[in-house]
Amino acid sequence: MRQLPWWRKTGGGLRLDTQAGLAAGGDSGPVVEAGDPEASLLIAAVRRDGLEMPPDAPLPADEVAALTAWVQRGAVWPEAAAPLRAPGLTISDEDRSWWAFRPLEPVAPPQLPDDHWSAGEIDRFVLARLREAGIEPAAEATPETLIRRLSFDMLGLPPTPAEVDAFLADVATADAFEAAWERLVDRCMEDPRYGEHQARFWLDLVRYAESDGWNQDAYRPHIWRYRDYVVTAFNNDIPYPQFVAEQLAGDELASDSPSAVVASGFLRLGIYEYNQRDAAGHWNDIINEMTDVVGDVFLGTSMACARCHDHKFDPVSRRDYHALRAFFEPVIWRDDQTAATRDERLAHAQQLAAWEAATAEIREQIRHLVTPYHIRKWQSTVEKFPLDIQACYYKPAAERTSWEHQMAYLVARQFQEEAGGPLSGISKEDKQTLEELEKQLAAFDELKPKPLPAVMAVSAFEGTPSPTQIPGGPEAIAPAAPEVLRRGHATEPSIALAAAVADGPGRRQALAAWLGDAANPLPLRVIVNRVWQWRFGQGLVPTPNDFGRLGQPPSHPALLEWLTARFIEEGFSLKRLHKQLVMSATWRQSARHANAELAQQKDPADELLWRSRVHRLRAEEIRDAMLAACGRLDETIGGPSVDAKEPRRGLYVKSYRNRNDTLLHQFDMANGLERVSVRNTTTTPTQALAMFNGDEVLNRARELAQRVQADGTTPEAAVRQAIRLAWGREPTDDELSRSIDFVVTDDAAGDPRLDSERMATFCHVLFNSGEFLYVD
Repeated sequence: MRQLPWWRKTGGGLRLDTQAGLAAGGDSGPVVEAGDPEASLLIAAVRRDGLEMPPDAPLPADEVAALTAWVQRGAVWPEAAAPLRAPGLTISDEDRSWWAFRPLEPVAPPQLPDDHWSAGEIDRFVLARLREAGIEPAAEATPETLIRRLSFDMLGLPPTPAEVDAFLADVATADAFEAAWERLVDRCMEDPRYGEHQARFWLDLVRYAESDGWNQDAYRPHIWRYRDYVVTAFNNDIPYPQFVAEQLAGDELASDSPSAVVASGFLRLGIYEYNQRDAAGHWNDIINEMTDVVGDVFLGTSMACARCHDHKFDPVSRRDYHALRAFFEPVIWRDDQTAATRDERLAHAQQLAAWEAATAEIREQIRHLVTPYHIRKWQSTVEKFPLDIQACYYKPAAERTSWEHQMAYLVARQFQEEAGGPLSGISKEDKQTLEELEKQLAAFDELKPKPLPAVMAVSAFEGTPSPTQIPGGPEAIAPAAPEVLRRGHATEPSIALAAAVADGPGRRQALAAWLGDAANPLPLRVIVNRVWQWRFGQGLVPTPNDFGRLGQPPSHPALLEWLTARFIEEGFSLKRLHKQLVMSATWRQSARHANAELAQQKDPADELLWRSRVHRLRAEEIRDAMLAACGRLDETIGGPSVDAKEPRRGLYVKSYRNRNDTLLHQFDMANGLERVSVRNTTTTPTQALAMFNGDEVLNRARELAQRVQADGTTPEAAVRQAIRLAWGREPTDDELSRSIDFVVTDDAAGDPRLDSERMATFCHVLFNSGEFLYVD
């Protein structure tokens, strides 16, 4: 596995591969004092005196001495040193031949002699690499292990004892294990909980959260509909190009589907600062982040590295960055959209008109009462902004450019959100009058239609779009694909993209069509690799958001090409791709290998797939599995999010960006502040304390104990059921015997009885065990 040298990796805003980067320093300020090693942060860091560079291991003493001597001599940079990429980026044939940018190449699965292991084409690619390395694959995991692994992988929940029994019975009576296994896989993929679990991976990636971020971190009461859209999309297996199009351009599609409008909430997931007066800078950050997310999520390319200068390592220019940004330049945030069909909106409008007619006089009195307060608040709000932003607000709407409209929108939001709203200073007398008028208005509530489902959505500006320009440059940049992905052929997707954009509106729709085009393999390689990562714990490309030179190359390049081509052939179906992976012998391997030590020596990077990876349950799975074990899990699908104390799935717990006080956060749940393709898996004292002493875990343990003691059950039956509910298997004879000895005590008469407190403690131990917290 190729690793970058430590000095080529960036962190803390510091670059050491150019003279300019060295001179600029990093977040901690200048790092080199020429002629004075003792005052240089760089030397302190390589000596590991406070700071530590490189972070993984210290430099050899002779290299530290050489750096120290170089600083002592004045830190002279060689004049002939060539930059990593020449200024004024030009795209070369070598750039276009990078593995991720090349067109798909036909690949046939290897034909292997004496292959008694492979269950399908995937396995033949894997086995070929294993044979090259002289490694044998692990044996197949036991049926009990496989059903638990599949249930967590596909549903995010443990199998019930009844489901385990049914599968084992099917295996025992089936003519072939493969048939029983396929039936189980199909049942999991048709289970609506499948979409709930797969959605969580996508929501991490697009930095989904239900609050604004920044200091106020205000809750977004309607964004949950985007979450439910993603759940439904996975359950309905909508083709990936449609999934992309609805999120990037649901508002531009010729569709009466409310779900497409909801899906455009993808472009509302960024951070918003409710009292930011620098509206121009704030909106610039918002559009830049949209651009960055699209680059990471759909292209697997760190486009953000080319925002201020040409990418230092990949063939992505600053112009490419702004050409991608141009697709989003006319985006308008909309808070007046609804998740309703045209007929529903028409019926609502007709009923609303009847209510308005009946209440016209009362509403006019209210308008007359509140107007002076509104005028005062508008003046107070607008004057807090710079003069050029005030001018945008006061300009007639029909004359505004898209940027001017966006500025006016940010001003208008603060009218309602800042300083308690327009009526925060209403007089006592006017407040009493207003309350009386509102009571009169409430008498007509039976006429008033119920509000249509509110959504956070976007639309394209219908007037003149503002130009996209490189800061300081005079030229307007047109929307376009990155140059390295353009090859000049008349039939290639980037040509169609340019033509669609030139025709006028629908920029984002054209971009989505290009991203989902079968002849544009990069975005399709990216999603295929993501699904592999979701199922195997690590992608064939271990850096799923970076397919460039700073990322790592695929461990099995031919397999990635074959899977991508198959994905296209099968109609871009994510469910079929999932099924292919879990049906493979590769996925069904045991985590235990007869010659693990030898295999590790031959594959120290652990990338050749010779066994299953043991992994800890994700945060939501730990919480949900405890609720499921004690019988309290509320499996209602969809709807508004709830407080953490409610027994809904973790997916439906309110997620704030700036709060980290729940069990979910202790176990590394993504917080929506960044795009998370692979969650951290930390091991911390606070996790142990939460599991040992936390009220949530202790309560679940008591509830599990109560469940298994119901109906006067015997100690043996209670212990057996508790282990099956927590671990998904039958206890061994030794486990059963020792567990019974622990939970049974003598009563006052000296007779043995099941001790309820000890049973709760026993269930607490089960929840803290590695067998509960990990999947093998």
